Amino acid sequence: MIDKIDPVILAVNRFDECVAFYKDKLGLNETHRESPPEQFVTFNLGGSEFSLHGGFEGKKDGPIRIYFLTADIDEEIARLKKSGVKIVRPPARFSWGWLATVEDPDGNEIGIYQR
Repeated sequence: MIDKIDPVILAVNRFDECVAFYKDKLGLNETHRESPPEQFVTFNLGGSEFSLHGGFEGKKDGPIRIYFLTADIDEEIARLKKSGVKIVRPPARFSWGWLATVEDPDGNEIGIYQR
């Protein structure tokens, strides 16, 4: 039986820009990085891991959706906007909570949500 997804690995074109986005803008904790020529970095999110794997050229087929949980969506989106992150959709209310969408340097839409 499968009971956990770990790690989630996102293939990216702009590796250095994406690492800076997830580390410096979103504030993820980098825990591992492969030495060049490999382009691979891992972030720890309190019990699960999220990784970036670089060196992928061209547009990926299909939508990529990754969602990060926050305790205060208004505060988080204000912080991200102030740091220059592109806000695709401001916080909106759903039956399960709040969701906003931001964009990473590769054009991936990243959900920021609050339950």
